[in-house]
Amino acid sequence: MDFQDLFKLRPVYAFDVNNGKISYVVRDKILSVYIHGEGKVPLEDVYAEGVEWITDKKLAIIGDPGGSEKREIYIYDRNKVFPLLKDQYDNFSTYFINEDKFLFISNRDGKTLHLYLYDKGDIIQVSKGDNPVENYCLSPSKKRVVYSQGIYDNDLYVYDLDRGEVISKISYPNSEETVSLYCFKDEDNFLFISNKDNYFDIYNFNIGKGEITEVIKSDHEKYEVVPIADKIIYTEDVYGDFKIKIHKGNELVTEGFNSYLTPDQDYVYYIGSTYNRHFDLYRVNILTGKIERLTNSMDNIKGDFAKPKVVKYESEGGIEINALLYEKGGEDKGVVYIHGGPDWECTDSFNPEIQFLVDRGFKVICPNYRGSTGYGRRFNHLNDKDLGGGDLKDVINSAKLLGVKKVAVTGGSYGGYLTMMAVTKYPDMWCSAAAVVPFVNWFTEKKFEREVLRQYDEMKMGNDENLLRDRSPIFFIDNIKSPLLILAGENDPRCPAEETRQVIEKLKERNIEVEYKIYEDEGHGFSKIENYVDSIRRVVEFIERHCK
Repeated sequence: MDFQDLFKLRPVYAFDVNNGKISYVVRDKILSVYIHGEGKVPLEDVYAEGVEWITDKKLAIIGDPGGSEKREIYIYDRNKVFPLLKDQYDNFSTYFINEDKFLFISNRDGKTLHLYLYDKGDIIQVSKGDNPVENYCLSPSKKRVVYSQGIYDNDLYVYDLDRGEVISKISYPNSEETVSLYCFKDEDNFLFISNKDNYFDIYNFNIGKGEITEVIKSDHEKYEVVPIADKIIYTEDVYGDFKIKIHKGNELVTEGFNSYLTPDQDYVYYIGSTYNRHFDLYRVNILTGKIERLTNSMDNIKGDFAKPKVVKYESEGGIEINALLYEKGGEDKGVVYIHGGPDWECTDSFNPEIQFLVDRGFKVICPNYRGSTGYGRRFNHLNDKDLGGGDLKDVINSAKLLGVKKVAVTGGSYGGYLTMMAVTKYPDMWCSAAAVVPFVNWFTEKKFEREVLRQYDEMKMGNDENLLRDRSPIFFIDNIKSPLLILAGENDPRCPAEETRQVIEKLKERNIEVEYKIYEDEGHGFSKIENYVDSIRRVVEFIERHCK
């Protein structure tokens, strides 16, 4: 595989299926919508993010012009696309009740993300309060909706759409309760996930009786659950492999990062990726276990791809940290690759940046530092009020496992932040560093980031000015000794480009060389294919050039 091959990659990022008819979002020149077996939907100059069949001929599309997360809702009907909900707000996550009525999530109150009902042009707020809505699902009759609301302490609300009121609530202290998009077994029973006992486990709630029953429990996280026929299908995260399982049955899919479980007829459709194959659309027959791949993300692209292995090490405070290690043997240099989030993890999925680095003689480690997902609620909260502290030490300690003298560091989003923390707090460790869409200043980040992230950061990091200053790399720029590359998106609402500009200005004031690129019409990540390829090439070549 070489950089030109990246132009051929066609990963799938979202999809919907209705009685076997499939539509999906594919990376094309930009993120584009296709109908399986029919071709491309004419949606121009909009980055597609999601699709939903309204009827077997009419399609709803979530689009984001310019990557600013002011998403819009479009309708594709009779070979034409027209906007349905297009304003200054962020509107996404639709679920159509009929052709004139749908649920969606939006920030239109200016404070947080709420659940709304669109009814023939009228917009009614469903959820109340100050906390954001994360997920929801609709009952078979489409008269009841269950939604998850909160930050790290989510409650579930059962809302009757006809009555316009909450009829039940599920709440455990200091835990998160959430639902998958297809959660109802029947009109009165739905499945939900809770980490009240540390790991996300699966439960059933009977609305009429108000009874909760434990369904599936284990020492691994469960992230999605779908009832279909008389079976329960779910994903279980085992050290970065999101396995698909049948309750009291076999494992249907044993490896890779698999998500978006969607039932249709006798199948569960899903998007899956492994270390050697990008994201494709698959379906598995729940009766036979047969798996079919429906798309081809790789276009015959081949390579000697490195399979990650799970490694463990002890970090500060005796905390055990898991990581994924990529190597082929004989490497004399290494890279610490820091995942974003921090509520995320290293997964067994295709990462071209890592594979290019391994091809160029680097051993690569991706640490699941404290605060990562995948290891239970207690581990996920070990970095509370300590971002850039203990998690940074976990990142630093992961470099020891590489066993090489020259080590680079890179990461995106929160991984970009920890990259900047690493080069300012531990400046002598690195032969080079590449920070992608980072933030560097807690004071300006909290001021200018989008509203729901501001809520998150208030809870996760707090307002101690001394702590915020100590954990802001911008105040320690003079410490940087390694060559630095920074990439950002001009319209990024999560880690605004202003964060990158602060670093550039500071380094220029001190006559310190920095390589940078701010991509126009891009947000928190790069959607245009030329920018996507350019960003990967820049990171890989920069690290290779400065770590010979």
